[in-house]
Amino acid sequence: MSINFFEHRETISKNLVNFLRLKGYSKLSLSKQADISRPTIDQIIKGESPNPKQYNSQITKINLAFDLPEDYFITARITLTPAPAAYAYSDHSAGTAKNPVVKELLDGLDNVLDIYSLYIK
Repeated sequence: MSINFFEHRETISKNLVNFLRLKGYSKLSLSKQADISRPTIDQIIKGESPNPKQYNSQITKINLAFDLPEDYFITARITLTPAPAAYAYSDHSAGTAKNPVVKELLDGLDNVLDIYSLYIK
């Protein structure tokens, strides 16, 4: 079965974010495990990859790195329950603006988690 993942970017993006949260991976640890650059992981999560062939290759690499079925990120997966209104994990929200202080704190936390992931496998 050969899937054109590029046609499913939005679904893959949502399922990849859920996968990271459920499995406890950071974007950096995912990039290391799958041998894909961190900025490329960000592009995949945002659904902004400009090259369909490269995008398909990247999703295949992620599936192989974690021993996942080929259609893992395009089928419906368990979604996390919504976080309380006062909590936001990432800058990939659905368009709501964050308080600049909160954004700075969350960006700092994301950096700390990225550094921490360097020391764990």
